[in-house]
Amino acid sequence: MTFFAQKRVPEPEVMDESAEVEAYASAAAQSYLEQIDRTFIEHVARLMAKKSVQGQALDLGCGPGQVPIMMAGRWPGLRIVGLDAAPGMIEQARKNAAAAGVAISFQVFRAQTPEVKTSSSAGNTPPAAQPKSGTLPFADHSFDLVTCNSVLHHLAEPMLVLNEIARVAKPAAAVLIRDLRRPAAPLFPVHVSWFGRKYSGEMRRLYEASVRAAYTAEELGQLLLQSNLSDGRSRVFRHRLTHIGIERSALS
Repeated sequence: MTFFAQKRVPEPEVMDESAEVEAYASAAAQSYLEQIDRTFIEHVARLMAKKSVQGQALDLGCGPGQVPIMMAGRWPGLRIVGLDAAPGMIEQARKNAAAAGVAISFQVFRAQTPEVKTSSSAGNTPPAAQPKSGTLPFADHSFDLVTCNSVLHHLAEPMLVLNEIARVAKPAAAVLIRDLRRPAAPLFPVHVSWFGRKYSGEMRRLYEASVRAAYTAEELGQLLLQSNLSDGRSRVFRHRLTHIGIERSALS
């Protein structure tokens, strides 16, 4: 670690406190997050540009469902599964999907215990394999698109999740994993002050904690190289000053 590096401080893996769920579901937070999420959806569109956007999609760490709901509205041909470890987030996601008039299979899944609780709309879910502890409850090569938005910094075992994404994604599938970027220590106060200016109260606290827990592009590059996603097509990208991630374009 260099002198100017901001020390990474991991966050809790599961966000299910009522205050956390309410913070993410609040109108003020949703308005600002919606703008950010729309850039995520446009990124998905670019990765899928040469392929019809249909088939099975998986969103890991779906939270209250913003990203999969946007995807369902834009691409009705997608059959989307949203996973989150927090029952409170899944409950909110189901309410949000119903209000938006879209059908999405939202499921509670905790990586350390492979039990899955499935919503009533789970008829479109890919066939389940017999999962090992810590693995996703889907067969190999099940999905045409896998997304993961602002979740990586929460994970105790990010390499396990990257390898699982590589396993359940079809060889031609698009993959988009986006997260916050951790700035250098001298820039941290200015970074969170400016980019967190739309947040207040609990949401502001959660934002600062997330930035502290996020990776640098260099750290993410090392994770990618050591994972099964290191396939020659996947690469680390930077989105403005706030986000980094791993992307893989779909093959036509």
